[in-house]
Amino acid sequence: MKKAFLAVLLAVFTLSLYAAADTPNFSAKLVLTKAVNVEDQFAGILPERPPFFPSLGKVAVGEPFRVYIVFYGAKVRKNTVKLKGELELIAPDGKKQTVPLAEQSIPLRGDSAGVFLLPQHLGIVFEPEDPVGVHKITLKLVDQHARKTAKDSASVELTTTLPPPVSDEKAFQSLTNNYRSPSPQNILPAFRFYLKKIPEQQKKEKNYFNPIPQLAFFCFLLQENPQMVKPFADMVAKLTDAQENFYGYFVLNFVSPEAAKYVPADLKKQFESMKKNPFVVDQVSEAWQLDVCWAEFMVRGTRTPVLKVLNALSLVQKGITVGDYKKIAKPTPEDQRKLMNGIVASAAQWSIQSISKQHPLLKYYIEAVLKRKELKDPIAMALAAKAIGMEVRINNK
Repeated sequence: MKKAFLAVLLAVFTLSLYAAADTPNFSAKLVLTKAVNVEDQFAGILPERPPFFPSLGKVAVGEPFRVYIVFYGAKVRKNTVKLKGELELIAPDGKKQTVPLAEQSIPLRGDSAGVFLLPQHLGIVFEPEDPVGVHKITLKLVDQHARKTAKDSASVELTTTLPPPVSDEKAFQSLTNNYRSPSPQNILPAFRFYLKKIPEQQKKEKNYFNPIPQLAFFCFLLQENPQMVKPFADMVAKLTDAQENFYGYFVLNFVSPEAAKYVPADLKKQFESMKKNPFVVDQVSEAWQLDVCWAEFMVRGTRTPVLKVLNALSLVQKGITVGDYKKIAKPTPEDQRKLMNGIVASAAQWSIQSISKQHPLLKYYIEAVLKRKELKDPIAMALAAKAIGMEVRINNK
């Protein structure tokens, strides 16, 4: 069994779904999930909102999952709690492995009587040699300030029965909800479906065809599921169409240095001539970069790409409409930049409004950003609020 114990450096926020009695007893709970955005949800949505991380019952070989710990009622001294403990992994054959939890002092923010996420998690991937059956995980967490111990246990069944295969089209559609229910087995059929749709997309979009936003899905998926890199590379190597082959290696080149090793030397040299990784968007300045941000959000469910889209709304103040642009007799490069700014800001607002209807988590992230006043630009705040149907007061002082 492969295990990687990760320390996550983030502020710890309450999630009042598990809310509180007036005199709390120290307690803790294990959460087993495939979700990859638990930390972001605790930090990025308001305490009264429900989380979006389904618990795990069964898992197959090679499917990564994570073990999180939430705790409640720890004694607070100087706005911190002090915890240590251990996890014990018990295989179906009775073999045990202990994983210590490093002692740490955790600063609390918000409601100190709420439920908190321990800023560490255990990542697990079962290997073929691991015994099939129920694997149990036990927790012992010690409140150092109160000298109290909380215990919990959870289990996951390792099965040889993989989820039933879906059509290539349904596999592709699942990418838009990957953070809710990661399905690494869908990556290869989804890519096959995408390749089949390229001619139709090129015909429809003509000179505006840009494959990067959709290729970004596969880059982010492979980054989240490195165990799928080799199967993906093996599939790409068998592609006989030159364009399909190019797109597959284009994705691999930017996934990681390890994945780039599968790229043939001639293509690798061509990719290295690019100024930067197209799947890394520091600040949105072009409309297609919005789609790259949304691809990352739909794969990872994290808040960072959402903030990039929100900040793009501020470009409206440096932009002009298409109608105003057409009135300019001899547009300059500066006028063209203003036009693009206007297009990006408009597209950002429209996409927020559209995507938030299908992804409540997006709306909750934006709601928290607005209530916590995390956007510097009041115009961007107003446009974001309008997109999700929320009112905010603008202070221009």
